[in-house]
Parts: sequence; C-alpha cells; structure tokens
Amino acid sequence: MPHQTGSDNLDFLDGYLFRIMVQILRSEDVDASGLYNYYRARVEQSGAALSPYDRMLVNYVRARFDRRDRRIVHGGTGLGTLPSALAFSGYTVAGVEQDAARLRTAGRIHAALTEAWPAIAERYELIEGEFPTVLAGTPCLSPETVLIFTNFVATWPVGLASRIMTSLSACGDAILDMRLFGQVRDTPEERQNLVDQFEAQGLIASPIAESPPGAFYYHLKPRLGTQ
Repeated sequence: MPHQTGSDNLDFLDGYLFRIMVQILRSEDVDASGLYNYYRARVEQSGAALSPYDRMLVNYVRARFDRRDRRIVHGGTGLGTLPSALAFSGYTVAGVEQDAARLRTAGRIHAALTEAWPAIAERYELIEGEFPTVLAGTPCLSPETVLIFTNFVATWPVGLASRIMTSLSACGDAILDMRLFGQVRDTPEERQNLVDQFEAQGLIASPIAESPPGAFYYHLKPRLGTQ
C-alpha cells in the first residue's frame, strides 16, 4: 500500500473505523466490548473513530519522523485508533494494552483494518500486558522508538511510575499529554510539576502548539549525552 498523506485519506480511514466501532457497539455490551463510556461517547456524540488528538498526533508524527527509520509505540492503546491511523500512514507501530476486553476489541478492529489493507499486518502489532514491563529487552524500547501516550490515566501500582519514567529515557522521543499522564492534572501548577519531574530525569520537554483544546501535549527528548 502506498504511503497515505493528507486529511482526505484520514477521513476515509475514520469513516471505515467508525463503521466497525458502531457494529461492535450494536453487537456487544459496552463494558464487555471494552468500549466503556469513553468510546461509546466518541461513537454516539462525536460521530468519529479518530479523536482530535489522534488526528493531531498523526499529522505531528508525519511531519517529523521518517517511516523507514522510526518505530512508534502507543502505551495504553485502548481500541487502537491511533496506531491504526499511523500504520495506515506507513509507520511500523505497536499498541500496548493490558485491559483484556479492550485488547480483544482492538484485535477485531486490527483484523478489519488488515482485511482492507493487508500490508498493514506487517507493520502493526498489538501487545498484551503492562507497559513498560511487557516490552523489557525488546527493540520497542530503543533510541529508534517514538513513544506516545494519550489518555494514560490509571491507578499505578507501587514502582510502576518509576519504571514508566525510565522507559521514556530509553526512547529517542516521547509524546504525551501532561494533563492525562498517570493522573488527571487540571491546573497549570500540577502540569508544570510533571514537566519539572521529566526535566529532572534528563529530558527536554517542549509544548506542542497544535494540541487540541483541553489537551496539553509535550514532545520529550533526552538531553544530548543523557541517552
């Protein structure tokens, strides 16, 4: 499949994924399917599979990272809408998810995607398990990796936060929403505190101006000589 560029192709993919999500929502219980209220609201209220931040991140990645040299890892991938769009755009992508219901439905979406575009199967994989433990010792955590977190809010067990912080330093680039990383941070002071923590780990944190309303995405890179 040729590399996809431009919003028109994303619109086509969005419509295809949306129809699959509607079918899943009609055929399964919202909790059993892993859509929960989060994805149900996206289907019923937004009328789209790709969120505004999915689209922003796809365009941001396309503009900055070479498809041939960089690997994308999406931690806490949910139903996999973002990695679907990135794989559709020609990137090698791994989506990591530990929620069994969501992973199963992400697998249904992955199967439908690769049925329509078989070449995507070669570059998009879903990985079951806890991030970053399940990726330890693999090329998914390396300087060639662009690590992305979107709505990455959960109750983290003791020690997990430090392992996640370490994983960021192992990768060449990381992109995340300072508001929705580990816990919800609604105030500028809370978000700045997290920025300070990353910088104390030897990372440079630069705000992404294209972030959609209500989101606070940053691009993190290791300082020269710290990786």
